[in-house]
Amino acid sequence: MKFNDAIIGVFLIIFAIIEILYARTFPTLFGQQFGPSEFPILIGIGLAFCGAVLIMRGLRLRYKNAIVGGALVSVGEWIESNAAITNFALVLLSILFFILAVDDVGFVITSFLILALLFKRFGNSFATSMIGAAIMTGATKYLFGFWLLVPLPVGQFGL
Repeated sequence: MKFNDAIIGVFLIIFAIIEILYARTFPTLFGQQFGPSEFPILIGIGLAFCGAVLIMRGLRLRYKNAIVGGALVSVGEWIESNAAITNFALVLLSILFFILAVDDVGFVITSFLILALLFKRFGNSFATSMIGAAIMTGATKYLFGFWLLVPLPVGQFGL
């Protein structure tokens, strides 16, 4: 599925406005000219500018391609493939499963199960899927758990 840049630009501007309005609610620091809201507001301004550029580009391309049928949304050929739709749904369900299960089961087990399933589904052998899932789970746990000091859920099994 392909969206015209104008549609993405509109959503980007809406997100920027919401982000700027939320950042303005941050508390100010006593005696400081700049507070914690300054950087998010600057990011929001940049996002709004990028959204405006995308809108102009999308409308220009739509006008240029109007003879050919410049649609705002076009669906790719993958939508006709049952395997592609299944893969897409499986990735979304994996994200949902991670959100719902990671606190009870733990990061290591949840991550390993999802990665092994996806690796196998996307065409790897069973052994490659298991080894790849173990390596990626271990690397992610090491990176976030030890190096970046992000606490990862251990779950009921302590993993």
